[in-house]
Order: sequence, then structure tokens, then C-alpha cells
Amino acid sequence: MTYENIKSIILTILVLLSVFLTWSIWTYQPNYESLDENKITPGVLISSPKEVRQIIKADRVFYHIDDEHYGTVYPGEIDRIIKELSTWNYRHFEQVTIQEEDLTDFLHENGRAQISFPSSVPMEIYKNILGIQDEDMSGIHFDQIIIEMKNVMKDSGYVYFVSLDEKKVYRSRVKSSFVTNFSEDFYQEADSNHNFEKYSLETLGDTKKLLVPTNEKTLSAHSYLIETIKGTEFRDALFRSPSFVQRNGTGYGEEFKDSTTLLSVNFETNILRYVNPTQEKDISVRVSTLLQNSIDFVNGHGGWTDNYYFVDIDQLEQTVLFRLYEASGYPIFNNSGMSEILQIWGRTAIHRYERNNFQMNRRVESTEKRLDSGVDILQKLKERKDIEPEFIQDLVIGYEMTRSSRDPVIHLEPIWYYKYQDQWLKVDNGPEGGNGNGLEQN
Repeated sequence: MTYENIKSIILTILVLLSVFLTWSIWTYQPNYESLDENKITPGVLISSPKEVRQIIKADRVFYHIDDEHYGTVYPGEIDRIIKELSTWNYRHFEQVTIQEEDLTDFLHENGRAQISFPSSVPMEIYKNILGIQDEDMSGIHFDQIIIEMKNVMKDSGYVYFVSLDEKKVYRSRVKSSFVTNFSEDFYQEADSNHNFEKYSLETLGDTKKLLVPTNEKTLSAHSYLIETIKGTEFRDALFRSPSFVQRNGTGYGEEFKDSTTLLSVNFETNILRYVNPTQEKDISVRVSTLLQNSIDFVNGHGGWTDNYYFVDIDQLEQTVLFRLYEASGYPIFNNSGMSEILQIWGRTAIHRYERNNFQMNRRVESTEKRLDSGVDILQKLKERKDIEPEFIQDLVIGYEMTRSSRDPVIHLEPIWYYKYQDQWLKVDNGPEGGNGNGLEQN
């Protein structure tokens, strides 16, 4: 074989090898493992998830009997009532017309049971709690349920769902036996039921009235040891890829951030803020979707660390608010937001999430405190020069939550609060009631 033949063979082999390598590069498909989000996001649960019925709850029930008014805030009693209502069959929903100036009298009329919620509830969500089947509930919201005890027909009675915000009333029919049994087992027992107390219907203007407790009341002030939840637990629960999150110490606490999101924890105030600035608001999201997404978001990381109730929603601002309630059924307030969970939603995900970073643990101290009657407190508010009575929206006993800086003990003290022009304020005891501290701007 000549030298020229050998060169030709080698050249042919190199050309074939080049063609093979080129083809291999063009057709090569690496066997990458799919990026399953569940593998990126650890299944971290800070606490146990909760059902919707444990979050969307009524916080007061009133029975209007023979010009007397009986009310309760006790959760056990309210849960018993809602459980009873969930066994009824609701049918033939229809909107009825009641003049706005007659709405207050409609709620408090003799022969009615009134179940009151802290905020407007989408029926589209709550219908599952009541067991309502085969009804289109879209667009129906309510904050009061009214059961009519009188004028019960032979075959049916009426239950009303009232939205005070929208000034709308919807009526549903139920079997008359449901109403009759409720009257015998619940309504007529109000006077002897130790969970109920007398309320007075007080006038605030030409048509506005407010139910407030008639008598003085003694309640316990409590102190609890708190268990602080580590910032790394929230990091692992909230960030999609915790391993890529950077931690930095700050003068007040710590921060965690990735390329789009910031989580800050303030050790002084025990407030945690999670912000994704890339998310823009989308006001086209329905109220029912907004509320369901908010509950699902907290359930997704087990964020119901204590006893939270849904208390407010704003479709325009895309905000949802949940508040802590004390075991006896009284709302808990704090002027820095330590008793709340606030969510502001963007177009496809959460934009801002604010809450505390602790769990109330063991009770370490309790003392008794005497509170004036609601009638007396309301009269004092009406006498104040800086208050226009017609703008008083509500008056309740609540618990003020306080804590000294880095103190492991939380203090809850019972005190009167009033809602004035959409803001909760504390009733102080100074001249003319003193200056209230704003606690919530809805």
C-alpha cells in the first residue's frame, strides 16, 4: 500500500468521524430531571391547616324576644347554632326589597334570631358550610343571617341573608319543622342559657341603632408565654427555592431575600413582612376567589398558629384581613398589627403578607377586671365633642395585646373598643374618653 493510499484512508476516517460527531451534537438530548415544584419547595407546615368553617365564623348571635334582646359571643354556643343550621335544606333563593331606613328594624324585630359575622361573606364559599346544593350563589354576599320565628307557614319558614354593606336582602325557604325545632331548642332557651346576656338597643341617629351589653361585666386579663417561630421556618415555607435565599442580619432583626422577594422579621415588634414587588393588583378577581386564595395561601404553610377569624375584605385594594380571637370569643387588637394576618394580592400571587412570628403558649397569669356596661360606654362616646354618634359603627369588648420589647410574655387585657368611620379605636378613660389609638384601617 502506497503512502498516498494510507493518507486517503486516514482522511476518509476523519471525515466520517467528523460527520458522526456533528450528528451526535445536533441530536443530543440531555436527560434532565423535571423541576417538580414540590421538590423545589419543601413541604414545610408551621402549624396545622384549618377548614374554611374554622376561619369564616360568626362572632355574635342575638335573639329578639318580646322587646328583649339576648346576645352571646361564646364560640361554643355559636358553633352549636351553625352546626344546626348546616342540617337545613335551603331552597328558592330570591332577593327581596327592604328600604334602607327600615333595615335596622328588620334585623332587630321581635321573633327573630340574628347571626352576625365580622365582615361580608361570599355565599359562594359559605354555601358549602350550610350544605346548600344546586344554587347559583355567585354575587351574593351577607354579614347577617336572620331566622324568622313568627309567621311560620304550615310547610315552610324563612331564613334571610342580609348584606349591610350592599343594603341587600336575600330570602330562602326552609322546612317549617327546622324553624320550630330551632325555636324550642335554642331561641326560647335564651333567658335560661348562661352563655347569653341581655343587650340594649341604643339609638345613634334618626334610623341607626346599635346593640350593646346592658350590664357591667367582669372578665379575666391573661398573660401568655409565647413561642417564637424561627425566621428560617418561614423562609422554608414561603420561598420556592429556600436554598437560593440569602440571609442578612439587620439592626432590628433579620432579612431573607432572593431575586424577587423579601422576607423581613422584626424582633422588637414580632412582625413579619413578606413582599413580592413584582406582583401588580388585579381588581377583576372576584371576592370569593380572593378570600379562598387567602385561606389556601395560609393553609399552604400552616400559618394559622392561633385562633384567627376572617374579619375584612376589600376587592378594590385586593386585601384580606384575619384577626386573633380570645378563647371566650372576644377580638384581640394591637396597634402594630401583632394580632392580625394581612394579605395584599397581586395578579397571580401574593404581593404582601404581614403577621406575627409567634404562637401563644402556656398561660402564666390571670387577673380579673371590671368593665362598665355597653350602655354607659356608648353614652360617654355620644357625649364627646370629637365624635359624631351617627358615625359609630360598632362597640365591642376586645382584648388589647401588649408586649415589652423582646419579652417572652404577651399580655391580653379586656377593654372597650368602638368602630368609627371604618377604624377600630380604644375607649380610654381620660377626659371625654381621651384619645383613641387607631388599630385598623379597613
